[in-house]
Amino acid sequence: MTGVGQPLGFLCPAPRPSPAAPWTAATPWLRKVLHLPSADRPSVPLVTTLYLPPGDGPFPLWVFNHGKSFGGDARAQPRCEPIAFARVLIRHGHAVAAPNRRGFADSGGVHCSHWLNPLAGAGCCARDIWAAVEALLAHPKIDAGRIVVAGHSYGALGTLAYGGEFRHPGVRALVNFMGGLRAEREDGWQQPLLRTFRHLGRRTRCPSLWFYGRNDSFWPIELARSLHAAYVERGAPARFVDVGHFRDDAHGLVLDEAGVVRWWPEVARLLAASGMRGD
Repeated sequence: MTGVGQPLGFLCPAPRPSPAAPWTAATPWLRKVLHLPSADRPSVPLVTTLYLPPGDGPFPLWVFNHGKSFGGDARAQPRCEPIAFARVLIRHGHAVAAPNRRGFADSGGVHCSHWLNPLAGAGCCARDIWAAVEALLAHPKIDAGRIVVAGHSYGALGTLAYGGEFRHPGVRALVNFMGGLRAEREDGWQQPLLRTFRHLGRRTRCPSLWFYGRNDSFWPIELARSLHAAYVERGAPARFVDVGHFRDDAHGLVLDEAGVVRWWPEVARLLAASGMRGD
């Protein structure tokens, strides 16, 4: 998607103060709130939290893409702040960016999606992911050649769409934490989702790592395995990890400090294999 967007806004300050940081002053990282331009004309701000390790860099970058709350206004969602996720990556010398897509939290614009057409929703997410990565490439502390794009739930579906249609050359891998899009109450959402995963898998050769659990309130493990099978059916390189049971709902594993031991060893293997080690 070369040539779309203006990657110039990453140093713009937020127009209002950010909420108090939920960690202590001794935490060894730098946290900034950035306004990145979307790919629209005119563009709207994608409000993004960037976490940087100490030092001058350039650092490998992870872009973490948030999910979507059931039954609520996307604008009422809190700004994406994946503290548990960012903390472990920062310790290993990686930067982490968490963009809020159009229509979510305090980003501009409108996001429209429906479970009947998850492919269209995934494409809308992917366009915003592309814009965020494009802008972050210009940051002086980011290594443009060492990037991993990850997502949780709906953001993971968008991550897979980005990997097939929009991926920048410096993106080494994708990570899917419990990805998908489903109906809240209606039946019949599984088949459109399976078709979407099959379509996305046909369009990428970027390696991906997938995490699903056995007590996920969104995706039964059998369905998650079917989504993976549909995605890899034409040769897309994707490794499935069953994280077992986690607390009351495995869907929140990546957002929980206690979940790190379940996903970090597999991610560390991915980083070593893709030349992404930051420490």
